[in-house]
Amino acid sequence: MRAKPALIVFDLDGTLVDSAPDLVASVNFALMQLGRSPHSQAAIQQWIGNGADMLIKRALVGDWHIELQPVEFEEAFEHFKSYYATHFWVHSRLYEGVLETLQDLTQKSIVLACVTNKTAQFTKPILEMADIASYFKVVASGDTFEVMKPNPLPLLEVAKQVGITPEKAWMVGDSVNDIIAGKRAGFKTVAVSYGYAGHHSMTDLDADYTIDAMDQLINLVTYEL
Repeated sequence: MRAKPALIVFDLDGTLVDSAPDLVASVNFALMQLGRSPHSQAAIQQWIGNGADMLIKRALVGDWHIELQPVEFEEAFEHFKSYYATHFWVHSRLYEGVLETLQDLTQKSIVLACVTNKTAQFTKPILEMADIASYFKVVASGDTFEVMKPNPLPLLEVAKQVGITPEKAWMVGDSVNDIIAGKRAGFKTVAVSYGYAGHHSMTDLDADYTIDAMDQLINLVTYEL
């Protein structure tokens, strides 16, 4: 029988919260302030996952890969942050089954944490607006440590803080950054198929487990596959 986790770490955007609509609106607001044409939600959604600064850089060049910082980055980033600060919870919502799953796992005495590449400026308000902040013993944002996912350090530091070894921890996320970080940290990895994997397929992510809805995580924890 599979060992049950003592710690489960969750990504935020695309895993717990469908935040893409408000991120898209904020990115396009920034672009339009510079006289740029907006991008589609599908385009912007695939650029999410490496922090807001990288999201803006990708939006400015219209591509996932960034070689040089765009000339208008600083101005665009300020427009984005200003707009997103007051529009981060307009259309964003918890994914179906998230609240019930967090409640169930808490009742099972599993320690929960959230590790995201989103900056702390936005992480805490979103968790509070979603009314799930209280379920996480530790929350680490993209600027909490000197590095962020896919570097495993944030996951290892969180595990250390709660006194749980990586062998007893799981990482749940939607992107290649989440799964790579989890594997490098020695965590079991769970990919959610409904998030912002971008141009990566579930096969590309190669997680230990894949779920199509958050409440399926309960069965993974409780029963054998």
